[in-house]
Amino acid sequence: MSQVCFVFAGLFLLLLLHPYTIYPLSLMLMPKRPLRRPEPGWAHPSVAICMSAYNEERVIVAKVESLLAMAKAYGPASIHIYVDGAEDRTLELLEPYRDRVQIVASKARSGKTVGLKALVAGTHTDLIAFTDANVEVPPAALISLVEALQDPEVCLASARLTYHNQVETGASTSGAIYWNIEEFIKSLETATGSLIGVDGALFVIERDAYVPPPDALIDDLYVSMQALLGGKRVVSAQSVLVAERGAVSWTEEFERKARIACQGINVHRTLWPQLVKASPVILYCYLSHRFLKWLTPFNLLLTGLFFYLGLAFAIGPAWPTLIASLSFIVLTLGAIFNLPYFRTIAAAFAALAGVASGQIEALVMGRTYTTWSPAPSVRDDG
Repeated sequence: MSQVCFVFAGLFLLLLLHPYTIYPLSLMLMPKRPLRRPEPGWAHPSVAICMSAYNEERVIVAKVESLLAMAKAYGPASIHIYVDGAEDRTLELLEPYRDRVQIVASKARSGKTVGLKALVAGTHTDLIAFTDANVEVPPAALISLVEALQDPEVCLASARLTYHNQVETGASTSGAIYWNIEEFIKSLETATGSLIGVDGALFVIERDAYVPPPDALIDDLYVSMQALLGGKRVVSAQSVLVAERGAVSWTEEFERKARIACQGINVHRTLWPQLVKASPVILYCYLSHRFLKWLTPFNLLLTGLFFYLGLAFAIGPAWPTLIASLSFIVLTLGAIFNLPYFRTIAAAFAALAGVASGQIEALVMGRTYTTWSPAPSVRDDG
């Protein structure tokens, strides 16, 4: 019986490690597909920069100023902001920009996806750019992103996101470590084919490749996956670096991960009939990068459980139970006393618990997170 348990422990360990080890290694072995660079003097296609804002009074002025600088550096670009029933001074702070920014204000909250779709429907540009209110963007970002779209095989280009408070707390450190791994995998996907979904920090898409998402689904993952399933490449423009703050508390990171996981699973259920008909390479990358990654907390739990049972059957339950209990106590005390490595590990476990909670919310409770409130510390000035 102990051997059977160890076999299952090894199987779940393999599934646990695959998205972070075997998958990137397999990408390294795939043929490279370098992006074609635009010809000198290429004409800038028109771009509509769209953003949804809720309670963003702490960041909205700086964000609009950065968007104006980015649009000025690019040329034929317009800025469109949807204010989603804000309860703070967001709309008031936007009033001085009405001569340079199209502002659509909703009295009631309808959700980010609804707002962005309304903005897109009111534009007629060649390209559409999406960004989040708390993300810091450099003036030249739009130029570099659109350069990637000059490759006829590419329909969507995303910026590379980093956190500028990586060592502030255990939660921000664990979040930054995870995101650095994520961006590394995205660089490999870009070099060999396509990204398997993008985040909403900043990306540009061809209008013909844009498929409006259902109101209850998160826009960035749905839109980018539909673009990929449409037959063209989705890439990361590694030279375009944007930044935001990561959540600094365990509870915030738990809630953020729960929301993202819930939204991801809902997109998965909607797109799965299309995904199973995709090419074997796309399906392999999707299952590796998205589906198995969402299962990380469950695979970790099952790996530990079967390893514990294997030891219990082999040498009795006393020593495995003692080791597991002592490990839990040491980790808890280290986190309570805010010791660097311990607090980072504890925050990572809290994030994984959030991922598991979000999937349960989606599959059992039918939750969608059509609207949500951003973590306060993400909009903080540090």
